Amino acid sequence: MIYILPLSGGMPSKITPLSPSYLHGWSPDGKTLAYCAMRSGDKGDIYTIPVEGGEETRLTFTDGLSDGPEYSSDGKHIWYNSVKSGLMQIWRMDSDGSNQQQITQDERNNW
Repeated sequence: MIYILPLSGGMPSKITPLSPSYLHGWSPDGKTLAYCAMRSGDKGDIYTIPVEGGEETRLTFTDGLSDGPEYSSDGKHIWYNSVKSGLMQIWRMDSDGSNQQQITQDERNNW
């Protein structure tokens, strides 16, 4: 699970309802968290969740691992790693999960 802790201290707040949830990236406006999670037997996909609470949304549906999500500086895209094409490559999608595009296309794993 992912928690946040106020800089001033105090009690942590649970953000993600289930475990495992890890390798997260914050949206530039600080309202949404993108992260990798394993749910219902998947091997690791990208999800988002509102920081203030709400339901998680699954953005990728991969037979293998997709992880390492990071928002673009304008918040329009999420960059991530995925083995969808056979090797770990760099991908980009719109922040709602649409328009998934493979960016690197070589014979090596890219992180």
